[in-house]
Amino acid sequence: MPLARHYFLGLRASDPAAWQGLSELMDYVESLAANLQLDPRPAAQVSPAAALPPPLPAAAFHVAGQDGHFEIAIANHPANRPLVYHELASCATPQFDAPGGVTVFGPENRTQWTIADPAARKYWRLRSKYLGSGFNAPLYFSPPDSAGPGSVDSSVLSAASTASRTQHAANSVTVFAEYLPLGALLQNGDASDGSPALDWAAATLYKDGGAAQIVIPKTTIHGLSPAANYAVAWDTNAGLAVYDANGGRLLGDHLVYLATVTTPAAAGDAYAAAGGGPDALGLTSGAGRYAYT
Repeated sequence: MPLARHYFLGLRASDPAAWQGLSELMDYVESLAANLQLDPRPAAQVSPAAALPPPLPAAAFHVAGQDGHFEIAIANHPANRPLVYHELASCATPQFDAPGGVTVFGPENRTQWTIADPAARKYWRLRSKYLGSGFNAPLYFSPPDSAGPGSVDSSVLSAASTASRTQHAANSVTVFAEYLPLGALLQNGDASDGSPALDWAAATLYKDGGAAQIVIPKTTIHGLSPAANYAVAWDTNAGLAVYDANGGRLLGDHLVYLATVTTPAAAGDAYAAAGGGPDALGLTSGAGRYAYT
């Protein structure tokens, strides 16, 4: 005859391992009894134990982006038993409907997560369960300054965290500083307007071990001063070049450093070339930059 599982139902939350072991043992005994025809009743008459109700939603969970990672902390609801299994999901859209774009983590019995996902902006949701229960309704993360669910930026891997990595030789852009007469061809093929200019050909930079790319198009910056120093970077948020006489102003997770060059002093001077490669602005403390491997 079927074993009375309801006597052990409380173990589902208080001792899941014991409950699982007993359940497997009961399944084996009942299967063996059926094979030996010790229980003539059809399986349809054997009532399964009632499922455990899902836990209450987490009291809160917090997501922060830092150094190419998402840091997640979950606060269990005070009324829940300690063995709660959490499942996290991230997506680029708030509806979690991006084709192939929902990534699931867990479920696992922990409340602190560190998830590597450089240069990503994601929405997050959380749902939880006990062993032997279904999931509760999903909880969507709302940033402190948001009236509802909002995305979190993981930022990018900083140079400090990847200092031991080897930079690919291909990860560089050669920037030319030129002062040519009106109509003369610059190094990237554009025509000079007669003023000092910075220019470079299109290039592709690789980050995160080559898994991701940043495409920097052919660009020309006209109207500069002669015999002047300029630091140049590519703004990945705005999709344009930025330059400044003070390289320290061109720091930020959204900026890819290209080079620092000096424009010629007079028209017709030979061009000057410099290509320090990305992430070459120096050891500025706390400055986030793309790390290329």
